[in-house]
Amino acid sequence: MKNLGIIILNTLILFIIINVLIGFTWPIVSDLKNKEHSYNDEQIKLLDLNENDLVLLQNETWRKDYKFIFVPFIGHSEIDKKGKFVNFTIKNGRAINRPKNCEKNIYVYGGSTTFGYNVTDYQTIAAYLQQGLRNDKCVYNHGRAGFNSTQENNLIFSHLEEGRKIDFAIFLDGVNEVCGGHQFANQLEANFSKLMEKPYYLWKDSTRTFVYSLPLYQLYLKFFDSDWLTNVNNKEYLSLETCEKKIPLNVLFENRLKLRNSICVSFKVNCYTFLQPMPGASGKRSSSITVESEKFFKKKYSILKKTKGNFIDINYILNANNNVSYIDNVHYTPETNEKIAQEIKKIIFNR
Repeated sequence: MKNLGIIILNTLILFIIINVLIGFTWPIVSDLKNKEHSYNDEQIKLLDLNENDLVLLQNETWRKDYKFIFVPFIGHSEIDKKGKFVNFTIKNGRAINRPKNCEKNIYVYGGSTTFGYNVTDYQTIAAYLQQGLRNDKCVYNHGRAGFNSTQENNLIFSHLEEGRKIDFAIFLDGVNEVCGGHQFANQLEANFSKLMEKPYYLWKDSTRTFVYSLPLYQLYLKFFDSDWLTNVNNKEYLSLETCEKKIPLNVLFENRLKLRNSICVSFKVNCYTFLQPMPGASGKRSSSITVESEKFFKKKYSILKKTKGNFIDINYILNANNNVSYIDNVHYTPETNEKIAQEIKKIIFNR
Protein backbone atom coordinates (compact mmCIF):
# COMPACT_ATOMS: atom_id res chain seq x y z
CA MET A 1 0.00 0.00 0.00
CA LYS A 2 2.91 2.28 0.87
CA ASN A 3 4.54 1.54 -2.51
CA LEU A 4 1.29 2.34 -4.30
CA GLY A 5 1.14 5.69 -2.53
CA ILE A 6 4.72 6.47 -3.59
CA ILE A 7 3.92 5.52 -7.22
CA ILE A 8 0.85 7.77 -7.24
CA LEU A 9 2.78 10.65 -5.66
CA ASN A 10 5.68 10.29 -8.13
CA THR A 11 3.24 10.10 -11.05
CA LEU A 12 1.53 13.27 -9.85
CA ILE A 13 4.86 15.07 -9.44
CA LEU A 14 5.97 13.93 -12.90
CA PHE A 15 2.65 15.08 -14.38
CA ILE A 16 3.10 18.52 -12.80
CA ILE A 17 6.72 18.79 -13.98
CA ILE A 18 5.76 17.85 -17.57
CA ASN A 19 2.99 20.47 -17.65
CA VAL A 20 5.27 23.14 -16.19
CA LEU A 21 7.99 22.36 -18.75
CA ILE A 22 5.52 22.48 -21.65
CA GLY A 23 4.03 25.69 -20.26
CA PHE A 24 7.46 27.36 -20.16
CA THR A 25 8.79 26.05 -23.48
CA TRP A 26 5.61 26.48 -25.57
CA PRO A 27 5.92 30.30 -25.86
CA ILE A 28 9.58 29.93 -26.83
CA VAL A 29 8.76 27.37 -29.54
CA SER A 30 5.84 29.48 -30.77
CA ASP A 31 8.05 32.56 -30.90
CA LEU A 32 10.61 30.67 -32.97
CA LYS A 33 7.84 29.56 -35.34
CA ASN A 34 6.66 33.16 -35.66
CA LYS A 35 10.07 34.14 -37.01
CA GLU A 36 9.41 32.14 -40.17
CA HIS A 37 6.51 32.10 -42.64
CA SER A 38 4.81 29.08 -44.18
CA TYR A 39 3.90 30.55 -47.56
CA ASN A 40 4.76 28.33 -50.52
CA ASP A 41 6.58 29.46 -53.68
CA GLU A 42 3.35 30.27 -55.51
CA GLN A 43 2.06 32.41 -52.64
CA ILE A 44 5.41 34.22 -52.26
CA LYS A 45 5.29 35.18 -55.93
CA LEU A 46 1.67 36.37 -55.68
CA LEU A 47 2.26 38.45 -52.55
CA ASP A 48 5.48 40.00 -53.87
CA LEU A 49 6.97 40.80 -50.44
CA ASN A 50 10.42 40.19 -49.01
CA GLU A 51 11.02 37.44 -46.43
CA ASN A 52 10.75 39.67 -43.37
CA ASP A 53 7.54 41.25 -44.59
CA LEU A 54 6.01 37.86 -45.37
CA VAL A 55 6.64 36.82 -41.76
CA LEU A 56 5.10 40.05 -40.49
CA LEU A 57 2.02 39.69 -42.71
CA GLN A 58 1.38 36.11 -41.62
CA ASN A 59 1.89 36.94 -37.95
CA GLU A 60 -0.39 39.97 -38.08
CA THR A 61 -3.10 38.07 -39.95
CA TRP A 62 -3.06 34.45 -38.84
CA ARG A 63 -0.74 33.91 -35.89
CA LYS A 64 -0.06 36.32 -33.04
CA ASP A 65 -3.09 38.49 -33.70
CA TYR A 66 -5.58 35.83 -34.84
CA LYS A 67 -7.91 36.61 -31.92
CA PHE A 68 -11.55 37.55 -31.61
CA ILE A 69 -13.86 39.16 -29.09
CA PHE A 70 -17.57 38.64 -28.47
CA VAL A 71 -19.86 41.35 -29.87
CA PRO A 72 -23.52 41.37 -28.71
CA PHE A 73 -26.16 40.66 -31.41
CA ILE A 74 -23.44 40.21 -34.04
CA GLY A 75 -21.31 37.32 -32.79
CA HIS A 76 -17.65 38.25 -32.90
CA SER A 77 -15.04 40.57 -34.31
CA GLU A 78 -11.31 40.70 -34.75
CA ILE A 79 -9.53 42.46 -31.90
CA ASP A 80 -8.10 45.91 -32.51
CA LYS A 81 -4.81 45.49 -34.37
CA LYS A 82 -1.88 47.79 -35.01
CA GLY A 83 0.96 46.55 -37.19
CA LYS A 84 2.92 47.27 -40.32
CA PHE A 85 0.43 45.60 -42.66
CA VAL A 86 -2.74 44.94 -40.65
CA ASN A 87 -4.41 47.80 -38.78
CA PHE A 88 -7.96 47.50 -37.53
CA THR A 89 -10.39 48.98 -35.02
CA ILE A 90 -13.90 47.76 -34.32
CA LYS A 91 -15.19 51.31 -34.75
CA ASN A 92 -13.70 52.12 -38.17
CA GLY A 93 -12.75 48.69 -39.54
CA ARG A 94 -9.57 47.87 -41.45
CA ALA A 95 -7.32 50.83 -42.16
CA ILE A 96 -7.73 52.72 -45.45
CA ASN A 97 -6.05 55.91 -46.64
CA ARG A 98 -9.21 58.02 -46.73
CA PRO A 99 -9.70 61.71 -47.59
CA LYS A 100 -10.21 63.92 -44.53
CA ASN A 101 -13.46 65.66 -45.39
CA CYS A 102 -16.05 63.44 -47.06
CA GLU A 103 -19.60 64.12 -48.12
CA LYS A 104 -20.41 60.47 -48.81
CA ASN A 105 -19.59 57.40 -46.71
CA ILE A 106 -19.28 53.96 -48.29
CA TYR A 107 -19.36 50.98 -45.91
CA VAL A 108 -18.14 47.63 -47.22
CA TYR A 109 -19.33 44.46 -45.44
CA GLY A 110 -18.32 40.84 -45.87
CA GLY A 111 -16.19 38.03 -44.47
CA SER A 112 -12.44 37.47 -44.29
CA THR A 113 -12.11 37.96 -48.05
CA THR A 114 -13.46 41.49 -47.55
CA PHE A 115 -11.36 42.08 -44.43
CA GLY A 116 -8.39 41.00 -46.54
CA TYR A 117 -6.72 37.99 -44.96
CA ASN A 118 -3.26 37.38 -46.47
CA VAL A 119 -3.03 40.87 -47.95
CA THR A 120 -1.88 44.23 -46.61
CA ASP A 121 -4.08 47.19 -45.65
CA TYR A 122 -3.55 48.82 -49.04
CA GLN A 123 -4.36 45.63 -51.01
CA THR A 124 -7.90 44.97 -49.77
CA ILE A 125 -11.00 45.31 -51.94
CA ALA A 126 -12.11 48.37 -49.97
CA ALA A 127 -8.67 50.01 -50.27
CA TYR A 128 -8.68 49.55 -54.05
CA LEU A 129 -12.26 50.83 -54.12
CA GLN A 130 -11.15 54.04 -52.41
CA GLN A 131 -8.56 54.58 -55.13
CA GLY A 132 -10.03 56.32 -58.16
CA LEU A 133 -13.06 57.71 -56.31
CA ARG A 134 -13.48 61.43 -55.90
CA ASN A 135 -12.19 62.99 -52.68
CA ASP A 136 -15.74 63.54 -51.44
CA LYS A 137 -16.19 59.79 -50.80
CA CYS A 138 -14.78 57.79 -47.89
CA VAL A 139 -14.67 53.98 -47.89
CA TYR A 140 -14.79 51.91 -44.68
CA ASN A 141 -13.80 48.23 -44.61
CA HIS A 142 -16.06 46.39 -42.16
CA GLY A 143 -15.29 42.86 -43.29
CA ARG A 144 -15.07 40.31 -40.45
CA ALA A 145 -13.72 36.77 -40.55
CA GLY A 146 -16.45 34.18 -41.03
CA PHE A 147 -19.30 36.69 -41.39
CA ASN A 148 -22.37 35.67 -43.36
CA SER A 149 -25.19 37.87 -44.64
CA THR A 150 -27.19 37.65 -41.39
CA GLN A 151 -24.26 38.96 -39.36
CA GLU A 152 -23.64 41.68 -41.93
CA ASN A 153 -27.31 42.71 -41.66
CA ASN A 154 -26.91 42.91 -37.89
CA LEU A 155 -23.68 44.89 -38.21
CA ILE A 156 -25.07 47.53 -40.55
CA PHE A 157 -28.17 47.77 -38.36
CA SER A 158 -25.98 48.39 -35.30
CA HIS A 159 -24.03 51.04 -37.23
CA LEU A 160 -27.23 52.79 -38.26
CA GLU A 161 -28.64 52.44 -34.76
CA GLU A 162 -25.58 54.35 -33.50
CA GLY A 163 -26.53 57.18 -35.85
CA ARG A 164 -23.76 56.69 -38.39
CA LYS A 165 -24.16 58.34 -41.77
CA ILE A 166 -23.98 55.59 -44.41
CA ASP A 167 -24.71 56.67 -47.98
CA PHE A 168 -23.67 53.46 -49.74
CA ALA A 169 -23.41 49.94 -48.34
CA ILE A 170 -21.64 47.23 -50.31
CA PHE A 171 -21.98 43.57 -49.33
CA LEU A 172 -19.79 40.76 -50.65
CA ASP A 173 -21.50 37.45 -49.96
CA GLY A 174 -21.34 33.80 -50.94
CA VAL A 175 -18.34 32.08 -49.42
CA ASN A 176 -19.66 32.19 -45.84
CA GLU A 177 -23.36 31.67 -46.51
CA VAL A 178 -24.58 28.99 -44.10
CA CYS A 179 -27.81 27.98 -42.41
CA GLY A 180 -26.41 26.89 -39.04
CA GLY A 181 -25.72 30.14 -37.23
CA HIS A 182 -22.17 31.43 -37.47
CA GLN A 183 -18.58 30.43 -36.93
CA PHE A 184 -18.60 30.36 -33.11
CA ALA A 185 -22.29 29.59 -32.56
CA ASN A 186 -21.72 26.22 -30.90
CA GLN A 187 -19.17 27.62 -28.46
CA LEU A 188 -21.37 30.59 -27.50
CA GLU A 189 -24.40 28.35 -27.06
CA ALA A 190 -22.44 25.91 -24.88
CA ASN A 191 -21.11 28.69 -22.65
CA PHE A 192 -24.59 30.18 -22.23
CA SER A 193 -26.01 26.78 -21.31
CA LYS A 194 -23.31 26.35 -18.67
CA LEU A 195 -24.31 29.66 -17.07
CA MET A 196 -27.85 28.34 -16.69
CA GLU A 197 -26.81 25.11 -14.96
CA LYS A 198 -27.45 24.55 -11.27
CA PRO A 199 -24.44 25.18 -8.99
CA TYR A 200 -23.88 21.53 -8.09
CA TYR A 201 -23.41 20.73 -11.78
CA LEU A 202 -20.82 23.43 -12.32
CA TRP A 203 -18.01 21.31 -10.85
CA LYS A 204 -18.17 19.19 -14.02
CA ASP A 205 -17.52 22.22 -16.18
CA SER A 206 -14.79 23.47 -13.85
CA THR A 207 -13.03 20.11 -14.07
CA ARG A 208 -13.39 20.07 -17.85
CA THR A 209 -12.05 23.63 -18.12
CA PHE A 210 -9.08 22.74 -15.90
CA VAL A 211 -8.21 19.72 -18.06
CA TYR A 212 -8.57 21.70 -21.30
CA SER A 213 -6.26 24.40 -19.97
CA LEU A 214 -3.42 22.00 -19.15
CA PRO A 215 -0.38 22.48 -21.43
CA LEU A 216 -0.15 18.70 -21.89
CA TYR A 217 -3.72 18.55 -23.20
CA GLN A 218 -3.11 21.52 -25.51
CA LEU A 219 -0.07 19.69 -26.87
CA TYR A 220 -2.24 16.64 -27.53
CA LEU A 221 -4.78 18.73 -29.42
CA LYS A 222 -2.06 20.33 -31.50
CA PHE A 223 -0.36 17.16 -32.65
CA PHE A 224 -2.75 14.23 -32.22
CA ASP A 225 -6.30 15.51 -32.66
CA SER A 226 -6.64 16.17 -36.41
CA ASP A 227 -10.12 17.67 -35.96
CA TRP A 228 -9.21 20.21 -33.27
CA LEU A 229 -9.49 23.23 -35.57
CA THR A 230 -12.62 21.89 -37.26
CA ASN A 231 -14.26 21.38 -33.88
CA VAL A 232 -13.45 24.93 -32.80
CA ASN A 233 -14.89 26.36 -36.00
CA ASN A 234 -18.08 24.30 -35.80
CA LYS A 235 -18.04 21.80 -38.68
CA GLU A 236 -21.80 21.33 -38.69
CA TYR A 237 -22.57 24.92 -39.66
CA LEU A 238 -20.65 24.51 -42.94
CA SER A 239 -22.65 21.51 -44.17
CA LEU A 240 -24.78 22.09 -47.27
CA GLU A 241 -26.66 18.89 -46.41
CA THR A 242 -27.67 20.43 -43.08
CA CYS A 243 -29.08 23.40 -44.97
CA GLU A 244 -31.16 21.22 -47.27
CA LYS A 245 -32.75 19.51 -44.26
CA LYS A 246 -33.76 22.85 -42.74
CA ILE A 247 -34.29 25.24 -45.66
CA PRO A 248 -32.56 25.45 -49.06
CA LEU A 249 -29.61 27.84 -48.87
CA ASN A 250 -30.81 29.96 -51.80
CA VAL A 251 -34.20 30.45 -50.12
CA LEU A 252 -32.48 31.41 -46.88
CA PHE A 253 -30.23 33.86 -48.73
CA GLU A 254 -33.30 35.33 -50.43
CA ASN A 255 -34.94 35.95 -47.05
CA ARG A 256 -31.77 37.57 -45.73
CA LEU A 257 -31.69 39.87 -48.75
CA LYS A 258 -35.30 40.88 -48.09
CA LEU A 259 -34.41 41.80 -44.52
CA ARG A 260 -31.38 43.72 -45.79
CA ASN A 261 -33.52 45.63 -48.26
CA SER A 262 -35.91 46.62 -45.48
CA ILE A 263 -33.04 48.06 -43.45
CA CYS A 264 -31.62 49.92 -46.43
CA VAL A 265 -34.97 51.38 -47.51
CA SER A 266 -35.88 52.42 -43.96
CA PHE A 267 -32.59 54.26 -43.46
CA LYS A 268 -32.30 55.51 -47.06
CA VAL A 269 -29.01 53.70 -47.74
CA ASN A 270 -28.02 52.76 -51.29
CA CYS A 271 -27.27 49.07 -50.84
CA TYR A 272 -25.60 46.70 -53.27
CA THR A 273 -25.12 42.98 -52.68
CA PHE A 274 -22.57 41.13 -54.81
CA LEU A 275 -22.32 37.36 -55.12
CA GLN A 276 -18.57 37.18 -54.78
CA PRO A 277 -16.17 35.12 -56.93
CA MET A 278 -15.85 31.63 -55.50
CA PRO A 279 -13.20 28.93 -56.13
CA GLY A 280 -14.47 26.25 -58.43
CA ALA A 281 -16.93 28.72 -59.96
CA SER A 282 -14.55 31.35 -61.33
CA GLY A 283 -10.89 32.19 -61.52
CA LYS A 284 -7.73 30.13 -61.60
CA ARG A 285 -7.37 27.87 -58.58
CA SER A 286 -4.56 28.02 -56.07
CA SER A 287 -2.26 25.02 -55.74
CA SER A 288 -3.06 24.98 -52.01
CA ILE A 289 -6.80 24.35 -52.41
CA THR A 290 -8.02 20.79 -52.00
CA VAL A 291 -10.28 19.08 -54.52
CA GLU A 292 -12.91 18.69 -51.78
CA SER A 293 -12.91 22.43 -51.01
CA GLU A 294 -13.20 23.34 -54.66
CA LYS A 295 -16.16 20.99 -55.11
CA PHE A 296 -17.78 22.39 -51.96
CA PHE A 297 -17.61 26.01 -53.16
CA LYS A 298 -18.66 25.08 -56.69
CA LYS A 299 -21.76 23.37 -55.33
CA LYS A 300 -22.49 26.28 -52.99
CA TYR A 301 -22.25 28.74 -55.89
CA SER A 302 -24.59 26.62 -58.03
CA ILE A 303 -27.18 26.85 -55.22
CA LEU A 304 -26.75 30.54 -54.40
CA LYS A 305 -26.97 31.75 -58.02
CA LYS A 306 -30.56 30.44 -58.07
CA THR A 307 -31.49 32.98 -55.40
CA LYS A 308 -34.41 35.24 -56.29
CA GLY A 309 -33.48 38.65 -55.01
CA ASN A 310 -31.65 41.89 -55.52
CA PHE A 311 -28.00 40.90 -55.94
CA ILE A 312 -25.31 41.07 -58.64
CA ASP A 313 -23.30 37.99 -59.56
CA ILE A 314 -19.72 39.06 -60.37
CA ASN A 315 -18.14 35.64 -60.75
CA TYR A 316 -17.70 36.38 -64.45
CA ILE A 317 -14.92 38.90 -63.83
CA LEU A 318 -12.33 36.15 -63.22
CA ASN A 319 -13.25 33.90 -66.14
CA ALA A 320 -10.62 35.40 -68.42
CA ASN A 321 -7.98 35.65 -65.71
CA ASN A 322 -4.86 33.64 -66.57
CA ASN A 323 -3.17 34.36 -63.26
CA VAL A 324 -3.91 32.54 -60.00
CA SER A 325 -6.96 34.21 -58.44
CA TYR A 326 -6.74 32.87 -54.89
CA ILE A 327 -3.89 33.10 -52.42
CA ASP A 328 -5.10 29.98 -50.57
CA ASN A 329 -8.23 27.86 -50.53
CA VAL A 330 -10.58 30.86 -50.65
CA HIS A 331 -8.92 34.25 -50.03
CA TYR A 332 -8.07 36.50 -52.94
CA THR A 333 -4.75 37.66 -54.33
CA PRO A 334 -4.08 41.42 -54.41
CA GLU A 335 -4.74 41.37 -58.17
CA THR A 336 -8.13 39.72 -57.67
CA ASN A 337 -9.07 42.24 -54.98
CA GLU A 338 -8.27 45.04 -57.41
CA LYS A 339 -10.38 43.43 -60.17
CA ILE A 340 -13.34 43.10 -57.82
CA ALA A 341 -12.99 46.72 -56.69
CA GLN A 342 -12.79 47.96 -60.28
CA GLU A 343 -15.96 46.06 -61.21
CA ILE A 344 -17.83 47.45 -58.21
CA LYS A 345 -16.74 50.99 -59.09
CA LYS A 346 -17.92 50.49 -62.66
CA ILE A 347 -21.31 49.13 -61.60
CA ILE A 348 -22.09 51.65 -58.86
CA PHE A 349 -20.19 54.79 -59.80
CA ASN A 350 -19.60 54.31 -63.55
CA ARG A 351 -15.86 54.74 -63.04
